[in-house]
Amino acid sequence: MAKEGYGEMSCISCCVSPLDPENEDRRHNLQYFGARVNVLKALLTGLNGGYDDVHKDYKVFDVEPIRDEVLDFETVKANFEKALDWLTDTYVDAMNIIHYMTDKYNYEAVQMAFLPTRVKANMGFGICGFSNTVDSLSAIKYATVKPIRDEDGYIYDYETVGDFPRYGEDDDRVDSIAEWLLEAFHTRLARHKLYKDSEATVSLLTITSNVAYSKQTGNSPVHKGVYLNEDGSVNLSKVEFFSPGANPSNKASGGWLQNLNSLKKLDFAHANDGISLTTQVSPKALGKTFDEQVANLVTILDGYFEGGGQHVNLNVMDLKDVYDKIMNGEDVIVRISGYCVNTKYLTKEQKTELTQRVFHEVLSMDDAATELVDNK
Repeated sequence: MAKEGYGEMSCISCCVSPLDPENEDRRHNLQYFGARVNVLKALLTGLNGGYDDVHKDYKVFDVEPIRDEVLDFETVKANFEKALDWLTDTYVDAMNIIHYMTDKYNYEAVQMAFLPTRVKANMGFGICGFSNTVDSLSAIKYATVKPIRDEDGYIYDYETVGDFPRYGEDDDRVDSIAEWLLEAFHTRLARHKLYKDSEATVSLLTITSNVAYSKQTGNSPVHKGVYLNEDGSVNLSKVEFFSPGANPSNKASGGWLQNLNSLKKLDFAHANDGISLTTQVSPKALGKTFDEQVANLVTILDGYFEGGGQHVNLNVMDLKDVYDKIMNGEDVIVRISGYCVNTKYLTKEQKTELTQRVFHEVLSMDDAATELVDNK
């Protein structure tokens, strides 16, 4: 962040968004907040010819549907790029309108009075569903993915056969897809004229909205989403929640070190609004004694940040020690995204999603393999 962002004097806005408090031009930096969009939904909707991946009668945008019996990676990628064109165009239009009208009718005069006259803005865009999108593209490229269609040819599910690498396993085959997606999203945003000549920045951060976005997304090649009941209501009984922010999916087999190595490969220049990793690690994975745990943790974090990482929320805990407390509404304080929360104030769905996250019991899957051999 210091090398590719605003230097060592960067400050943080919101959860993980770096800003420039003041530079040699006496220019203060502020952010026009833009939340995030669901790139997985864009991928799935594009496969159905622009029809929503849950509500089959709702046309979102125009694109040729994929009619192949087995999905071809290059065909899907070309289709997805058209979906990204529509998504980013619409996103920019929405943000320009929102912030123009906010300044017109509810200008924040008191806050702006504290800033220098010359103000440069970032427009903070964001991505949700990142890991599932990357994993879906990886499955299509390296495994066999067959769409399951209804009588109208509408894709409502997928059959995935074979192995494929997942983002978060430190495998360049899939991590390169993650790098491509981030660059493709950011470069499309940066082409646009933004309100007050803002700079387009991108974050991989969801706070708790990964739960809400999961409830609006259908099945993908790598996860179960929602579907409609006969009466048109949304059925959530099988939904697998998105992992938060830049986290690998909960199905990724990598240990914590593999997760960190995958994230280090993401180019901060294309996500300079923040790359958020929220992770849980067992104390025993860090060492046998407290001093050993502290020393190992410092070494790991130093290596991550020196290698290009930006942000980590770390909970050192065992799931078995906190699961009942979380689900029963007792006081448990955890880092959940860019901040701490008392889990008793979370909804049932948010508690469920939290306990479904990966709680690493080993630092590396290499350690797990060694332990398995030693125990035989």
